[in-house]
Amino acid sequence: MNNHIKYILSIGTAVLLLILLAMPIGVEAAEKNKKAALTITVRSSPNSTYMSELDIESKEMYQALQNAKLETAAEGSFFPDIEISLRNGHSKTQLRLERIGSLWDESEHKRIILPKAGSDKLLHLAEALRTHHYGERIPWEEAKLILPNKSIFTVTDLESGLTFHVQRRAGRDHADVQPVTKEDTRIMKQIYQDHWSWKRKAVLVHSDQHWIAASMNGMPHGGDGIPENNFSGHFCIHFHLSSTHKSNEPDITHQVMVNKAAGNLTAYFDSAAPHVLAKTFIEVMNHQDKDLLKQLSTGLPEQKLAYFVQQLESLRSIRVQKQAKPKNSSMNSNSEITDSLTAEIKLPITIESKNHSPQSMHYQFLFKRESTQSPWRFQDIQY
Repeated sequence: MNNHIKYILSIGTAVLLLILLAMPIGVEAAEKNKKAALTITVRSSPNSTYMSELDIESKEMYQALQNAKLETAAEGSFFPDIEISLRNGHSKTQLRLERIGSLWDESEHKRIILPKAGSDKLLHLAEALRTHHYGERIPWEEAKLILPNKSIFTVTDLESGLTFHVQRRAGRDHADVQPVTKEDTRIMKQIYQDHWSWKRKAVLVHSDQHWIAASMNGMPHGGDGIPENNFSGHFCIHFHLSSTHKSNEPDITHQVMVNKAAGNLTAYFDSAAPHVLAKTFIEVMNHQDKDLLKQLSTGLPEQKLAYFVQQLESLRSIRVQKQAKPKNSSMNSNSEITDSLTAEIKLPITIESKNHSPQSMHYQFLFKRESTQSPWRFQDIQY
């Protein structure tokens, strides 16, 4: 499937939104020097080849840029999945869209502050494009009715855009599925760089009119049901609030990937308790996902984050050791941190790097927040 197919299917809505916002896109060549030419791009990570784009040529946006104010800004609070390209003749400037509707030029350390009408419209357009790029975060109890046993649907990898067909064969707590044909198996294995893996990936499940945010693993296991598809067994697809066969609790990494596929990672991390953030940090490290690690670790000192990012290069695996009962901290319970502005979580881990045998150690996570209503932020990680 073409990387842009989901956006193409919904282009009519985006065009309608442009009309409603009075931003004309049909212009005469002689007037182009009086119109802003921008492209909004949405993709889940900087290296993702699956993306949605919207081109804008607008007198109104040109006027907004002409009336904009410039200020020095070493840092910006921007949407991590939105890029803005501003074209002027043969030159192009790459900008980030900030949450307040301003534009941040990272290379020049400048902030472009648009008039409110211009920033509001840019935010509306970007959010419309995000809505079409990502899937719906539908709970498993609803998703399993949309995807009944024996139904066939498509799965699209949110990073590569590669798409293949599967059939749901079973699954009470999540969907147990199999590739339909040899070609579907080949595409699925390509998504995992031709090596089967238990690592989770954010995916979009498409059935009828539904685009559902989901997470899959890439390891054949269990019973086989479709002959001659070159896939021995089934693999699992998880949805919002689904669980594994061995637990009644949702799998942390699957839920992270579901929220990534829904474009909801910022809200998900902002609502997470310290013990969830700590365990998520270990799981993201194990997946060796540098971009996701950076997005998760808000508040962590730059040098400390750089250390963990560098560790990914030699990392083979890192896991939280199973414990019968939380230890070593009085802050491990949600009820005990309700009124606190700081928290400490100490996790025993097993880490294995290239050319080194597995090593047992502890990571101690320090968290803080500004108020009891504010999200938790990383303060430090000691090891």
